[in-house]
Amino acid sequence: MTRAVQQRVLVVEDDASLQQSYRTFFARHPSEFAAEVVCDGEQALDSLRRGRVDALLVDWGLPGISGFALVKAVRAQAKTRTIGVLMVTAKASPSDAVYALEAGADDYLSKPFDWNVLLARLRSLVRRSGWSAAGHALKRFDGLELDLDANRLRLKGRTVALTPKEMELLKVFAAKPDILHAQSYLWDCAWGYESDHWERTLIVTLSSLRRKLGPAWGPRLKAQKGRGYILETDSILR
Repeated sequence: MTRAVQQRVLVVEDDASLQQSYRTFFARHPSEFAAEVVCDGEQALDSLRRGRVDALLVDWGLPGISGFALVKAVRAQAKTRTIGVLMVTAKASPSDAVYALEAGADDYLSKPFDWNVLLARLRSLVRRSGWSAAGHALKRFDGLELDLDANRLRLKGRTVALTPKEMELLKVFAAKPDILHAQSYLWDCAWGYESDHWERTLIVTLSSLRRKLGPAWGPRLKAQKGRGYILETDSILR
């Protein structure tokens, strides 16, 4: 039997009572997670420099370096840009959710939250796709190369940084290009939990992916209203 890999989680939260609640929560799941709790962005950046982190839980309203600025900094560095990021926020409006996702978060959770919901979000965040479609680790289209094993995208030889959820979605499209994928199917592939706001999260993430695919490939990721999304390609998959 393959032993599950313990995922390292960094929690950035300035509220002392919630810090203790996080420690209690992670103590209940020692086989899945090893957590470190810090109180501000500076401590978080120091921890990220010191060692491996698989998932980052960031409070929006941090003192000093804001949660938004911290996520932007994480996404700007090659060493940390592929870390899964969950933004935890007291803000719950649709525009605030979009703001968090556009900052580079993979997902967001509004306070107060149910701890079982947090567990589901974390499991989704650290899940890594272990499959390689058609037995190949590399997908090539015209000017686009997707390394499934390394989770790396290259466009015309240039590496493009994707968030974990953007990468999972692109893998779905690369596995079956020129096929319409329902929104609910894409959500299940990349997130896999129930949410009242799943459509908004999916749309924002796909919009970010489309921008990162650039002028040659972005327009090929098309939405069909009320039906789903398709990645159109003129090339033969190799």
